[in-house]
Amino acid sequence: MAELIDHQRFIALLTERFPEVAASIDDCSQGLLHLEMATLACATQAAIDGEDKATVLQHFQFIDEVFRDAGPDVENAVNVSYLENLRFEGCKAAPTKARELLTPRLQQALAELHEYLARIFGRPAKPAEPD
Repeated sequence: MAELIDHQRFIALLTERFPEVAASIDDCSQGLLHLEMATLACATQAAIDGEDKATVLQHFQFIDEVFRDAGPDVENAVNVSYLENLRFEGCKAAPTKARELLTPRLQQALAELHEYLARIFGRPAKPAEPD
């Protein structure tokens, strides 16, 4: 089994793989895992909105790798500050079909997140988009 990815390791991996995203983490967000994860989510959303499928795929692959070996804090940040922040619908997001680009692991995590939110907010779970 691989070593669990904690906050410090996540930042090291992010810096190694996407130095431009790591450099865009502002002073107020540095050291705060959820805000750092949200910075990556913003970069992914910009790629979705810009119809940059290659970057979207790279980000999703990276997050999939992180999520696979994530410690509890990083797993929570992926769910709450990454997946929950992405917009998969709308006029800018639709052409990219980003939801279809999610890895199976991330598709499952997103489905579980929607089910959880539906339970706590008492509304039906958002259905998966058709193939």
